[in-house]
Amino acid sequence: MLMNGEYLENLNDLKRCFCIDELIYDYGSGELEIWLRKIGETEKADKISRIPKVNAYILLRLYEILDLNPDLSEEEIRSRFTLQKQNE
Repeated sequence: MLMNGEYLENLNDLKRCFCIDELIYDYGSGELEIWLRKIGETEKADKISRIPKVNAYILLRLYEILDLNPDLSEEEIRSRFTLQKQNE
């Protein structure tokens, strides 16, 4: 799966390249669920498959399932993850 022009191999890549618009698109197209299954994240994929198709609820559930803070902007998610990885 691609996000922000980069190929994602794991959840850490998703957080590093995070983009709300692309996340929603990938969810709507089914690609997010397929990708999660492909990388072995079947529990997260199962949870995503059960999200009711109510637009306002979708993003909150995606953030919850992927352990993202909904109070942060896209840029803050990417920068915090990048800083976290640099400090490890």
